[in-house]
Formats: sequence, structure tokens, C-alpha cells
Amino acid sequence: MNSQVTARFLKVKAVPAALLTAVICISVTTGLCWLSLQVSKENLKRRLQETVYQHHASLQNELEHEESRLESFVSLYYISPNFNRYAFHSFAKVENQPWLVAKLFSKRVRPDEFNRFEQAVKIDTSVDTQGYPDFSITDKVAHQDALVALYMEPRQELRDALGLNLEKWFPSGSKRMRESAQPLSFMLNNQHPILKGNNIVISIPVYNTSLPLTNQAQRKTAFQGAFSTVISIDKLIHHLFDSANLKMNSVTLSGTGIDDEKIQITLPSGTRTDTTNKPYIEQFNFQLPLSVPGKKWSVNYEIQTYDGLAETNILWLITLIGTLFTTFATGFIYLTVRTGKIAHRLAYDMTSALQISEESLLETQRLAKMGSFQLSPSHQLSAQTGNLHDLFYLDPEIRIDYLLQLLLHMDAEDALKFTQVISTALTTVLHTHQVVRIESETPGWLNLIVDSSETPTGFTLRVIAMDVTDKYQSEQKIKQLAYQDALTGLANRTSLRHATERALRHSHIYHSKLAVFFLDLDRFKFINDSVGHDIGDQVLIEIAHRLKNSVKEVDFVARLGGDEFVILVEHLPKDNDVNAIADRILALICAPMNIGKHTYYLTTSIGIAIASDGAPDVDELMKQADMAMYQSKEKGKNKYTIFSIDIAQALEQRTNLELEMRVAMKEKRFLPYFQPQFDVRTHQMIGVETLLRWRHEKRGMIAAKDFIAVAEESGLIIDIGNQILVEVCQLIPTWNLPEKFVVGVNVSSLQFFQAGFVDFVIKSITDAGIPPSRIEIEVTETMIMQDINIAKICLEQLHAFGVGVSIDDFGTGYASLTYLREFPVQRIKIDQRFVKGHTKNHKDMAIVKAISTLGHDFGMEVIAEGVETELQLISLENIGCDLYQGWLRSTALPAQAIQSLLPPIEPDRPTNHNDSNAAPALSVAIG
Repeated sequence: MNSQVTARFLKVKAVPAALLTAVICISVTTGLCWLSLQVSKENLKRRLQETVYQHHASLQNELEHEESRLESFVSLYYISPNFNRYAFHSFAKVENQPWLVAKLFSKRVRPDEFNRFEQAVKIDTSVDTQGYPDFSITDKVAHQDALVALYMEPRQELRDALGLNLEKWFPSGSKRMRESAQPLSFMLNNQHPILKGNNIVISIPVYNTSLPLTNQAQRKTAFQGAFSTVISIDKLIHHLFDSANLKMNSVTLSGTGIDDEKIQITLPSGTRTDTTNKPYIEQFNFQLPLSVPGKKWSVNYEIQTYDGLAETNILWLITLIGTLFTTFATGFIYLTVRTGKIAHRLAYDMTSALQISEESLLETQRLAKMGSFQLSPSHQLSAQTGNLHDLFYLDPEIRIDYLLQLLLHMDAEDALKFTQVISTALTTVLHTHQVVRIESETPGWLNLIVDSSETPTGFTLRVIAMDVTDKYQSEQKIKQLAYQDALTGLANRTSLRHATERALRHSHIYHSKLAVFFLDLDRFKFINDSVGHDIGDQVLIEIAHRLKNSVKEVDFVARLGGDEFVILVEHLPKDNDVNAIADRILALICAPMNIGKHTYYLTTSIGIAIASDGAPDVDELMKQADMAMYQSKEKGKNKYTIFSIDIAQALEQRTNLELEMRVAMKEKRFLPYFQPQFDVRTHQMIGVETLLRWRHEKRGMIAAKDFIAVAEESGLIIDIGNQILVEVCQLIPTWNLPEKFVVGVNVSSLQFFQAGFVDFVIKSITDAGIPPSRIEIEVTETMIMQDINIAKICLEQLHAFGVGVSIDDFGTGYASLTYLREFPVQRIKIDQRFVKGHTKNHKDMAIVKAISTLGHDFGMEVIAEGVETELQLISLENIGCDLYQGWLRSTALPAQAIQSLLPPIEPDRPTNHNDSNAAPALSVAIG
């Protein structure tokens, strides 16, 4: 019975024990499931928050980077003396950044400049070889300035926007930007008629910095245009967040439009996944500030996710274990221990997963060269992520606890400014950034983003550190390129100007002197044309090296471009030092130059200008040195000239003379005069040489020798020579010329080697309706030798048409007999220098006899120039010359006087201009 009672007792006790075990196990199981879900949810939220913060920081950094790129364009605009379409497109890089809709430079154009501006753009071939023949300013507003979309990248996609007047579409924004001189940021949604899509536009104005900018009216006057960047916010956010594997419902950007109106843009995410049959759906919202130039917007990220436990067997495992606990009540101790191990393992697994997630985040930040930390009011650091040791160049063994440890590794001035920013951020809501220099053997630069927000207990401050060393160094390289010559490494024109202005200030303060040496290499073009630009570049590099060695280390050497160099010498003790420096430069340049297998010899022409007590200014000083250099060129090159007032006056006279000549061209004041030519035996006039005269309104008739050098240097000789040739061809039909009468046209080398010269001569003769044999082209030996091949082709073409050819001033040039044998020459003219002295000097007599004999042996006629005495004429007749001209018989005469010396035209017998047996040609000489 006792055994039965015991058994019943035991049976009664076992049920409550089993029930108690089941309740406990089920409670533990349920609690573990709930705890796991909560821990998972909190960890998930924290990881999502870290990921969103990190990618949002990348979004902020990219916008700041775009602003920085835009500022680089503005810097380039101000430092570049000739900012143009080619410079803009060389710096614009859009193709590798898909979120960039456009980079744009828009130029302010006044109404009275519209036509001239449109014509200039149409012929702009700096980027597109065909120019823009259909260009016009669209959407013009009457009597108002236009802000014209001028340079843009990408060009092809935006070609329809070229010429668009942005002033019409963004009037209030344009007004606010140009009057405030501050960057302008605004959002555009899909409803805007010009820019489709959801875009952020950042614009920075540029001004004429030589004008005052202190008030709105002055800034409005000095405003020249704006650089703008258009960013597709859809593409930028998707580009930054797609790699994060976030399941975002939407991204909402809250900001302002062009008129500061409130705008909200909701961007549906392309990363949303199907959550059907996904239990434990969770939604998170993160609202973060976004700073753009002049504005502070916000971005709300709505992220939908599900608990990671729902896709694992952890919950089922816990349930199964709980069931086993209940089923095997007899193994309560075992199950309890087992339960403890399982719980321990679960906690261990979750801790390991969290650690792996944190390590992954740290690795991501390490690769991105980022780090972050929170900062307390006492400047203690917490919640550190990333590798702050590497970013701040700290010893990995040192523990970072306080902000001071980081400040000690910053540049002192940057550290002071950053401390002030932190002090402000701990007392007010702030989102800003500062680039600081980290001191080391190889210094780096960090962009420190400071974000503070207000909480019930005070202000929470977080700092994100991003390594921007590469970006900073790239910007410095751009600035270096702006101030340094890329080929030689010397300073460029901009840098030289700054150095000269600084030296002039010192000269004014210390009452000292300085000198500017302006160098232009002689015959450098010949090296480029003969052996190529690669060798030419090596020559320039060697010249730069020699120039740096020719002066002191403190002196400034610059290359202006091409083969022009400038040396600035400060604190000049004596004027004689200038001569010593110039002699040293000439000697170094003249030294043989071994490049490759060849040796080259160069010389240089130097112009020197000296400033004293800070005067003259930099522009006038450079102008004086340039004028002195041209004097060295005219004196035969490989020389130096110190500027003086006489040089300036001579140049001014030359400039005024050129201006007067251009006016005379328009007013047709250049006239043909004619020097008669006579037969030595019969003394009959059988031809004329045309000479050039200028009928000046104040100075009267001017001979060619007084202005021909300026005409050739300025290139006006081409138009003058062509005009005279046409007039002579049209005069010939009005004269009754004997059968053997020749007109010689003495052309300049510029006119002769101009493309289309032969066609122009043929057309002039044909239009006048005269036989080609009436005209004879006079060339000089020196002119032929400039390009023998082209000269031969041109003269043969003229000869084939029937035009005669003569060589003027024979014996004064290269005296090569090759062209006498190979060229189609009918006459040679003995220069008057030999004729004038041949009756007194046996050497001149020998030269005249030799030329006469040589001409006759070649079957040519020989003409003697400058015959002034009967004795000279008798001697020439004895020698055997055929023709002569000179003051003995006649000076140069106008066309009417020549006509009076010829027989009158018989009225009943018209002149037959097509007669094949017409008289020989009339000689036209421009000289």
C-alpha cells in the first residue's frame, strides 16, 4: 500500500513538475525569441543608421566637390588672360560622372553687342572646326541684357541649348546672384520647361575685377557671366546608395527653388525589393541636413526592411529546443544546462555577427579613407569608427581619448580655426566643414565635416573625417599649371606679371632699380620648320636651362610663349651691370647646342628696360623692353638694346605712319609714277619702270624709300602692290604704245609668295584686255632665294602665259648663276651702285662689263639703272648695254606726262589689244 501511495504521490508530483518544466521552457523560449528579435532590430537599425550616415556624407562630399570644381573654373577664368571655349572644354570632365547633367558658362551680353557677339561665335573654331554658323541668341528680351548659354559640356547633348538666354528663364535668380556676388543654389523638378528631371543647380558669378564691387549697383555693372553645374539628384543618390543594398521606399529632398520657394522632390528608389511573404516588416526614417552654397536643405530617407531572423532557423531552433525541454521533463537538469548552452551560443553568434558587421563597416571606411567620432562638451571622443590613427598620422599604439591629441597633428592655424568651429557647434545647431592640413613628412589634407544637433540634454556633435589629399593636390596642380610654363618649367606670363608688380613695389619702397630683359630667339622658326617641333621643344628646354644659369638665383626667369623669354633682375646696383648680364646671355645662347646627333647654333635679340623708384608700371615696362628688342632685330640680331626715349619716338612715328598708310589705302592715295627707259644707241623711249608714290595730304608727294619698309613689315605692301598692278594694266589701253614698249612690275617678296599671285596677275591682265607681253615682272636675287622651287614654278607659269621676267638690282644679292640658266629670264638690270662708280672705279667697271657680257651670252637684254652723266652713258654704250634709265634723261613722271611723250591715239584706228605682235612690256617697279 505504501508503495502504491508512493507511486501515486510520485505520479502526482511528476505532472506539476512536468507542467512547471513546460511553462518554464515555453517562457524561456518565448523570452529568447523576443529578446533575439529586439537585439536584431536594434542592431539592424544601428547598422542602417551608420550606412545611411556614411553614404549621406558621401552625397554631401560630392556636392562640395562639385562646388570646388566650379570654383576651379572661376579661378581659371580670373587668372587666364584669354579664357575661351577651348580652355573651358579642356577642364570640363562630364563623361565619367553620370549624375552631372551639364557644366555651363553663360556670358552677359548687352543689347548693342548682340550682332557682334553672334558673329564672333559663328566663326569660333577653337573646339569645333566648322564653328557655329547657325548660332543666334534665342529668347531675347527687348532692351535688356542677355545671359547667354555659351560654353557647355557635354556639347553634343546640349547643342540645342547653345545661345539660350537664361535671363528670361531665371530672371530673379540671376538678379540675386549678380547683385550679391554669392554662389546661388536651387532645385528644379520635372515641371521646369528648360531642364527636365529633378536637378540641383549651383552657379557662381564672375566679375570684371578691375571695377569696384562694393555695392549692388557696382556689382551689377561689373557682372560678366556665371559658371554653373547641373546635377541630377536622382542619378547621384542612386549612384551612391545602390551599392549599399538598402531597400529604400523613397528619398525626399526638401529645399528651395529659383525664387526661394519651398520645394519637395520625392525620388522613388530603384532598389525596392518585393517583400511579399516577408514577416517582421520594419520601416525606418532618417532625416539628415544637406548643405549647398548659401542654403541648408534636408533629405529624408525612408527605408523598408525585415528582421534578419525571419529568414533563418534561429526562431524555429529556439521553438524546437523549447519543445524538447517540455517533452523530456525527466531531463530537467540536462535540459536546463542545455538551454544555458544554447542561449550562450545564440548570444555568441549574435555577438560574432555584430563584430563582423562592425569590421566590415570599418574596412569600408578604411578603403574610403574615412572615419568619424562623437565629441562631448569636455572634448572627449567616443563612438569612433574608421581608422583615425591613419587619417591623423598617429601611432597605432596610442589610444585616442581627447580632441587635443588630434589638434596637435594639425597645422597650427588650421587647428585654431577648427577649435573655434567646435566651440560654436557645441552651443548651436551647425553643419559645416573645414579642410585642415595634417603635418607629417608627407603632409595630407582632411575634410572635417562637423554636424551638431540639439537634444533634450544638450547638443550632440559628430565629426566625420575624409581624406582629400588627392583632390587638394590636384587643385594645387591646376594652380601650378596656371602659373608655370608646362614645357620648360619656368614661370609663365601670369607669374611674371605678379613678380614684376612685387619688384616694382620694392623698388618704390627702397628707391632701387630693376631691369627687364626681353629675349626673342633668332631663326628659331627655321629649326621648327626644318627638323620638327620635337627638336624645337628640346631646344627651348635647353635655352631655359642656360638662361637660369646666366643670372643669379634670386633673379626671375619666365617664358612668355613660343621663343620669347623674359628675365627680371632686381636690386640693380649699377647700370653697367645690365651690359655685363646681356653679354653673358648672348654668349650662353650662342654656344653650340648638341641635341641628338646634331649640333645647333642659335642667337637671340634682347631688349632691356630699366625701372627706377617703382616707375614705370609693369605694362609700360614690358612694352619698353619689347620695343628695344625689335630695335635689336632691326640692327642685325644677336644684339641687345637698352630702351631710350628715341626708340619710343621712332616706334611711335612708325606706328603713326602705318595708320596713315591704311587711311591712304582706303582713299587711294598711292599712285604709279613711271621712270622712262631708253635705247642706248637710238635714245628712243621703249619702256618704263613703274615707281610707287604716296600723295600725302600734308607732306605732298612721298617717295617709296620713305615708307616701303613699314609697308613690308605691316603687310600693307601686298594690297598696295596689287592695287598698283591693276591700275597700270588699266592705264596701258589708254596709251598709244610703240611696238617695242615694256612695263616692268617690281613686286615685293610678300606679294610674290602670296597664294594666288600668278592667278591675280593673269586676271588683272585679262580684265584690262591687254597682251601679256606688255607686262614684265621684276624680281630680285634675294627674293628668289627665299624659296627657289616656288619662285621657279611661279615665273614659269607667268612666262607660259606671255608675261616677261627681269631680275632687278643684279649683282647685289646671292649672285648665283643657277637661276639665270634655269629660270625664264629675259632681262637683267645692273644696279645703280655699280653704274654710278664704274667710270671712276676699275672694280665697278669690271662688274658692269661682266654682267653685260653674261647677260648677252644667255640671250638676255641688259639695262643699266641710275645713269646720271653723259660720260656714264658713253661708257655703257661702249660696254654694250642695251637700255638705260636715270636722271640724265628723265626723272619719274606721272601717267599724264608719259602719255604726252607718246604719239596720240588715232581716232579712226582703234588700238588692237589682241595683236600678237604688240609692243614689249611696260616695267612697273614698286620702290
